[in-house]
Amino acid sequence: MAAKQAAPSKGLAVAGCNYVATDQIWKDHVGQEVTATKTWPENWNFLTTKYEDLVKDQFPNRDRARSRREKLQQEVTALVQVPPATPIEKYIKVEPSPRPYPATASQQIGWRSTEKNLALEKYGKYAKPKGGLVKQLDWPMEAVQ
Repeated sequence: MAAKQAAPSKGLAVAGCNYVATDQIWKDHVGQEVTATKTWPENWNFLTTKYEDLVKDQFPNRDRARSRREKLQQEVTALVQVPPATPIEKYIKVEPSPRPYPATASQQIGWRSTEKNLALEKYGKYAKPKGGLVKQLDWPMEAVQ
């Protein structure tokens, strides 16, 4: 068997990798980007104009309708004003806690839920789930699969 020859030293520091060619490819890519940025406004600048500006000659009454629509919208928003809910105590009542605040983070979990009047489950144990739709409609299981 013949012994492997060492890679030639012209431009090849590592076998199979030509740094000069890689650098030339990079320079070509950068040159293409520079050329594209210079020629972009000539070829694609129409994409930056608004659609309304392009079609304003085709719809001359559009501005009048838009101003009328905006005026109506301002009148409606003036009529439908929600009163501010600044006195929050008027709407939300928070009962004082029957026990002092817990000292540790592990004691905070569920510390108020043990009280009956502060329970999170409002409907009690009698509110049970009715099962799935298949069970309610009395469908066979083969119909679902």
